[in-house]
Amino acid sequence: MKKEKKEKKQKEKKSSKKKIELNYGITGAGTDYTVYVLTALQKMLAVMCGFVIGYGASYIYYSSSALGIIVGLVCAYKAIAIYRNMLQRKRLSDLRLQFRDLLESLSNSYTVGMTANRAFHSAYSDMVTEHGEGSYIAKELYLLCSAHDNQGLEIKDLLNDFAARSGIDDIKSFASVFDVSTELGGDVAKVIRETRDIIGDKLEVELEIQTMVTGQKNQLNILAIMPLVMSLLTRSFGDGTVDMLTIIVKTIALGLFVFAYWMGTKIVDIKV
Repeated sequence: MKKEKKEKKQKEKKSSKKKIELNYGITGAGTDYTVYVLTALQKMLAVMCGFVIGYGASYIYYSSSALGIIVGLVCAYKAIAIYRNMLQRKRLSDLRLQFRDLLESLSNSYTVGMTANRAFHSAYSDMVTEHGEGSYIAKELYLLCSAHDNQGLEIKDLLNDFAARSGIDDIKSFASVFDVSTELGGDVAKVIRETRDIIGDKLEVELEIQTMVTGQKNQLNILAIMPLVMSLLTRSFGDGTVDMLTIIVKTIALGLFVFAYWMGTKIVDIKV
């Protein structure tokens, strides 16, 4: 019985890892910003870049085509996740900046006495003008306005749905406060202004921190290629042959360097 239960749990874990259910929202047409799905072209690009970089770096360091192919294949496999995470971080960063501009537009609209419906329609026009019709925030506002006008869904419910799909704490906080303010008849304009100021202050602090650590990040990136540079410089001292002892020593040295580089990236990766 215990073995059967263990097998069932293992099967459930495997199935849960394989299945990725996207959240399309209450309209069925939303975007799940918590998961980035690469296209076939993007996957091919990541694999090619990973293999070329892995093979080239390994060949320069070890002077071995066989090891270069092995390392290139490993890097090609890892490059997919690295590229996906990079695009995911960029998308969330763009969405946060665009959401701050949305709050600025809503604050101006509420200040002049617009209703919620008119304010969000006006914000859609502003976001199209500022960021383009294909921007994330413009698409979300179009979805919100059309769902409110055509399906009769409430704006507060659509905002909560957008917040859940975004995975961004600032948007979740705003949607929750907007929901409560709408229900209890609070000062929505004040809520929007305060949320805009908080997000703006956080972004300014993040930019200041990034400016402060830019020099350290550049030094880390320069250090990343130092093993390759040293390998090229020391080639002239050998006869070109590669034995097992040399490979082991170089691998240990490279492992220590990679660990130090990883620790350096963790130190300069400051989050607000």
